[in-house]
Amino acid sequence: MSWVVKKVSDIADFTLGKMLDEKKNRGDLLPYLANVNVRWGEFDLSELREMRFEQNELEKYSVSNGDIIMCAGGEPGRCAIWKDEKSSVMLQKALHRIRPKKEVSGLFLYYAFLNLRKTNGLAPYFTGSTIKHLPKQQLAKVEIPIPDSELQKDIASFLEGYDNFIENNRRRIQLLEESARLLYQAWFIHLRFPGHEQVKITDGVPEGWNKTTADRIMDVLSGGTPKTKVPEFWGGEIPFFTPKDAKGLFTYNTEK
Repeated sequence: MSWVVKKVSDIADFTLGKMLDEKKNRGDLLPYLANVNVRWGEFDLSELREMRFEQNELEKYSVSNGDIIMCAGGEPGRCAIWKDEKSSVMLQKALHRIRPKKEVSGLFLYYAFLNLRKTNGLAPYFTGSTIKHLPKQQLAKVEIPIPDSELQKDIASFLEGYDNFIENNRRRIQLLEESARLLYQAWFIHLRFPGHEQVKITDGVPEGWNKTTADRIMDVLSGGTPKTKVPEFWGGEIPFFTPKDAKGLFTYNTEK
């Protein structure tokens, strides 16, 4: 059972998407993936924009089942595997399309990238002092430890099982959050709390309740962003909460 360290250029074909230029672009309008559509391990397809592509560009910039789509900027290295979420989707320049060769499992390669990004293994390949990028030339140099094909499949299947388990629990949590939201709405907005039939309502306030302001019952603090120029501030074990992480009543994971 031997592992061999190989460069991405040896185990995958990759290309950047098309530059967005409304004055020069010709052809049919087609939906495309941009940096904002790529999350860790998934795609946000709620707001796909469109760009013109000519017939001879379709193969070059199209996304196929099994492709790994990786951000070149923003949060360089962030990636997900395309699994036929939507047909005829194209690619913008800010993204790499990584197409593993036959001897490499795409799912294994995705988890290898995930491990590198979470352990700062991609950092040596980034360019830029303040705003980091992972250009095509640097992506080609990234080294990946590769086992034999059977072990690749076993590792990928094992990790995917955990991801599926997490996703199922996340959906259950969403259902519970929605139930809690509806309950809050019924009790505190529509005032249909248990026993409300026997309670007198005066000026929109139930008898025995008090109307007050938020600053009297809670402390409100403003956050801050650690300096991006100091690598020691990033990639640790302490979650960093940003507005992007505020997606429900509760937050259990953060992007950074």
